[in-house]
Amino acid sequence: MTGKPRASAARLSLAVLLLTGVAACGDPQEYTVPSKACDRVVSKDELGALLPSGAELSDEPWVSDNSFSCQIYVDGLTQLAFTEHSGQRKFDVSADAKSGRLGGFDQLRASDVSDNAVVSHTRSVVMAPCPKAGRNYILDLELPNAEGDHSDDIERFVRSYLPTGLAAMGC
Repeated sequence: MTGKPRASAARLSLAVLLLTGVAACGDPQEYTVPSKACDRVVSKDELGALLPSGAELSDEPWVSDNSFSCQIYVDGLTQLAFTEHSGQRKFDVSADAKSGRLGGFDQLRASDVSDNAVVSHTRSVVMAPCPKAGRNYILDLELPNAEGDHSDDIERFVRSYLPTGLAAMGC
């Protein structure tokens, strides 16, 4: 009679192993964080810190004379969006953000990325001089579907991306 419980335990162990293997095979493949977003060089580490897990990553750029926008999607949902402008008049980013003229911010604070920058849990706006193209450069970045405080990750991404954005916009 001792053979039957051992056989049952062996079958149960085999069934658990098989089910675990099937479940692992059924998990969606994780995308690879790229070193470019909308054909702009980005830090893979800094970009990856802003994006949720998922199976598919895609991006969509939009370009005009003085503007560039990039939408990054994970599994079809916008997870990161940034817009750049050159040739902009100078204004106080913090004052305009606090007044609501720049839209909504959650837990707004000054950012040390630039002398004229703010960051919140899911958004950042940075203004930097753009002497070659004239006037100023603006980078407006948002995580439209994120929850929680991502301000430190946003600042790291913006800090690493700013030289690329400035150069691409002729600054």
